[in-house]
Amino acid sequence: MSNTPPTDVIGIDQRGIPTHACLVCGSTVFTVYASFEDYEIVAWWMDAECAQCGSPLTAPCPADRPVEEF
Repeated sequence: MSNTPPTDVIGIDQRGIPTHACLVCGSTVFTVYASFEDYEIVAWWMDAECAQCGSPLTAPCPADRPVEEF
């Protein structure tokens, strides 16, 4: 996977509803801000960006998982 967004994809603002896959390109790799303590993630920000196309989105967390998947 390239770090350069494809030039033929136009991103859309997907923020507001947490998602586990980008609606534009289908990627499940996101760029997020995280805070670490003793080499472990202790917090992360929900604002994210698709690593493939650059679309802004809301990152999911375990509480966002649909009930039928438990």
